[in-house]
Amino acid sequence: MKTKLFRWVTCGAIPVALFALSSCNGLSNGGPPDLVFSASSGAINAGQTVTLNWQSANATSVTITATAGSSTRTVTTSSKASGSVTDSPTQTTTYTATAKGAHGTSAPQTVTVQVVGSALPTVTQFTAKPAYVSAGQSTTLTWATTNATSITIIPAIPQTEDTGPLPPSGSFAGIPVNSTTTYTLTATGPGGTSAPATVTVTVPFTLNFTASPSTITAGEPATLAWQITGGTATSLSISDAAGNAICNPCTLPQGSAMVNPAVTTTYTATAGVDANNSIQQSAAVTVAAASAGAIKHIFFMLQENRSFDNYFGQLGAYRAGRLQQFGISDTQTVDGFDPSVVLTNHNTGAKASPFHEPTVCTENLTPSWDESHHDTALNGGDHAWATTTTFAPTDFQMNNFMDTATEHVKYDPNGTRTLGYYNQNDLPYYYDLATFFATSDAWHSPILANTVPNRMYLMAATSFGHQYPDADSNHPRYSAPTIFRAMNTANVSWIYYYKDGIFVQNFADYADPSIGPKTYPVSDLMNRLAGNCSGGPCDPDKALPEVIFIESASGASGLDEHPDNNVQTGAAYVQTIISALMKSNAWQDSVFILTYDEGGGLYDHVPPVSVPLPDADAPGHCPDPNNGSYGYCLTGKLGGTFDLTGFRVPLMVISPYAKPNYVSHTPRDYTAILAFIEKTFNVKPLTARDAYWQDPSRDMSEFFDSTPALLNAPNGQPWSQVLSTQPTNGTCDQTKEAGPTQ
Repeated sequence: MKTKLFRWVTCGAIPVALFALSSCNGLSNGGPPDLVFSASSGAINAGQTVTLNWQSANATSVTITATAGSSTRTVTTSSKASGSVTDSPTQTTTYTATAKGAHGTSAPQTVTVQVVGSALPTVTQFTAKPAYVSAGQSTTLTWATTNATSITIIPAIPQTEDTGPLPPSGSFAGIPVNSTTTYTLTATGPGGTSAPATVTVTVPFTLNFTASPSTITAGEPATLAWQITGGTATSLSISDAAGNAICNPCTLPQGSAMVNPAVTTTYTATAGVDANNSIQQSAAVTVAAASAGAIKHIFFMLQENRSFDNYFGQLGAYRAGRLQQFGISDTQTVDGFDPSVVLTNHNTGAKASPFHEPTVCTENLTPSWDESHHDTALNGGDHAWATTTTFAPTDFQMNNFMDTATEHVKYDPNGTRTLGYYNQNDLPYYYDLATFFATSDAWHSPILANTVPNRMYLMAATSFGHQYPDADSNHPRYSAPTIFRAMNTANVSWIYYYKDGIFVQNFADYADPSIGPKTYPVSDLMNRLAGNCSGGPCDPDKALPEVIFIESASGASGLDEHPDNNVQTGAAYVQTIISALMKSNAWQDSVFILTYDEGGGLYDHVPPVSVPLPDADAPGHCPDPNNGSYGYCLTGKLGGTFDLTGFRVPLMVISPYAKPNYVSHTPRDYTAILAFIEKTFNVKPLTARDAYWQDPSRDMSEFFDSTPALLNAPNGQPWSQVLSTQPTNGTCDQTKEAGPTQ
């Protein structure tokens, strides 16, 4: 006799002994299989997933297959009575589920999931204005796309460091064009990559148009000169700002005309390309008051991302021996780093001290607002920035630099390269300039942040609420008045020279016809210094304006000395400019101020110093309305405001009027350059920050003597025969950048 021990059992609850009990997992109890099957969605976008769910009875297994087109695949085979599985179909797919049991197979259950492919990105607009330019002039590219998340333009346009990616729709101004160039734009999005769109900016010829002298006093004449090279113009006319013709037609391919304006006047030359297109070039004649003094030309140039200790931490030891070669005893002191100092990376535990950097090319670092504030090691830690409102030098330990030097790194996992330094063997030209002329060991960038906010101070003596660069280049053009607008108002002549990008194009001032057209490629400066203006001879001292700004060579040339780039080739590039000035007759009444825009995350042992707030724009309260740009006016996690300078940066004040062998110890930030221009040429200050440096107790007059003692070197020879030549043969190998750890 067969006996059942239990009539009813619950699977998994107790042991069972039956004559016949199968599938104690609940899939089958003897009847035919039954199945319920569903999908979490009937339609998804490409790249998304769908969840497939089932419930069964009387089954030993459930199988789900997927059929798309002519292809069928198995998604899963499961012994569970109920469950789910996810799948990522790339096209519309029909899923079929069947359940099998001891008494057969269920009827198949199907669900179809529509896969909606994301639309292919499309470029709906891609234009250049102007489409015809003279070699060295700039254009503006404008584009619009649909269904795109990013774009690429080839050849790459010269963006300033930290300006972020190009937006899917937007524009970029100030793109220098040296030869006929076709730009190609492709847009990328979830649906793929668009067909390329192209636009060509044509350089049919080069129009050189200059005014010499560019600055006169009332009653003096100036000569407008023009020359067409590299092609043929169909016509040429020149007019003043009121539309009055100076000549129409003007002689081709070259010629000159004398003008005698009573007030500052901008003249425009228009050269015909064909019946429908032309190229314009402007030249201004500034009618100024009587000479401002012995100094007639102020050059200022800022290279990129070097701290004082990184470049000049070894300067003091070099100066004494170098000056002794000329019988000069060095009476100055230089505040360099302590070679025995030990820093710790609080993330890895590694310790390191300053070391001679064996490679002239190192990886980049991260000197943004939060990182720079952390580097200072404020007493009380990072959170103390939210509550500390006054600062003394002893409030900073200046020893956190290694912590933030590992974000962008392949070869230096402990961030030791922040402690690397260069010396006179690496940068002999700079070491000579800082020895024979004037320098400072208390010269700072204006803000504890990276390049863009600091360069905002360079242009406008404020960052108008910005702690960070805006995240994309489609930000609103900044309305803050720049030093160039202020000089125009004061009838001070100036030219803005660039090698790659033009930072002032971020400002609304760039669209001013009295500002934008005064940006020239640096080759124009080299021609003027060589006495060659518009293809003809000229007097450099008369051909140069009162103020000459030289943008860093940040871009394709890689000559800005920024980490990742070669410091020696950058320094050699600077030497070509200063040497050309020294060989010209403009040297006799010029000042060349060379410095760096920020410390770049590289170690410096001197704390930032307190300075006045430039204006009422608090961090994150930017006055320009956002135009839809993402990441506009970002703020950091650490507190603080705009009442501290950044870190020390190198400075060289090069002039016949510079105090020989001088080292200033007066704390300043480099908005003092703006104040120096303002005091020299009677220009009104822009903000409270540059106004602060006009006070006689802290202005830049400390760097100068009243007599030109340095027209030649101490031994009477030309400077070109005494100053060291900058080598470019140093080892450039980032794999060697890391220093020893303890």
